[in-house]
Amino acid sequence: MGKLYDSLLSGTSGRTGRIVVANVYGHEFTKIRPRKRTSPPTIKQKLIQDRMKDCATFMQSYRGYACNYFGNRIGMKSSYNLAMTNLMNNFNIDFVASTVTVNYPGILFSKGSLLSPVSNPLALPTATTLEVSWQDNSGINVERQQDQAQILIAAEDDINTTFIENAAVRMDASYTVNLPVHLQGKTLHVWMAFKNQDETNASNSLYLGSI
Repeated sequence: MGKLYDSLLSGTSGRTGRIVVANVYGHEFTKIRPRKRTSPPTIKQKLIQDRMKDCATFMQSYRGYACNYFGNRIGMKSSYNLAMTNLMNNFNIDFVASTVTVNYPGILFSKGSLLSPVSNPLALPTATTLEVSWQDNSGINVERQQDQAQILIAAEDDINTTFIENAAVRMDASYTVNLPVHLQGKTLHVWMAFKNQDETNASNSLYLGSI
């Protein structure tokens, strides 16, 4: 891939042959459009492709949130790119066993400088409800008391996730999730983070554990 410092194809659109010129955040790049694959992927290639698909599916429920609240752009890497990189680093491929294993504790769905949550143990008061609770660590800071809780839930061996945005505020110290049928009776992995009321910052997400 080459970077254009003075646009050679200014005013053009589409592609010329296999040469593609892309404008990414104000920077122009040239690259060769790959040829369509005519042979089936190897086992290794298939595993890598499956991992990418699984990561995209896992993020689907909170993709919009991650695009705005997963750190800051680093060079050409957007917040979405950074969130996807975190997922791919925690969807571990075993090329010998031909499997992809999820490292749930390593996954983040939110990154920022806001005051992070301090969690309490998860609880299942009934078969259909999950209680997520945390400590109100806002002190006397009224703004921090009103930070909004964001909750992410993933069932064991299920790539789809459930994201509950603005579930409660920090001073509430708990939130009861009414579990949909597809999450009942399964091992659940849970994360949470906080976002401020004016939606300018968020905290790092915290893995609360499984239950």
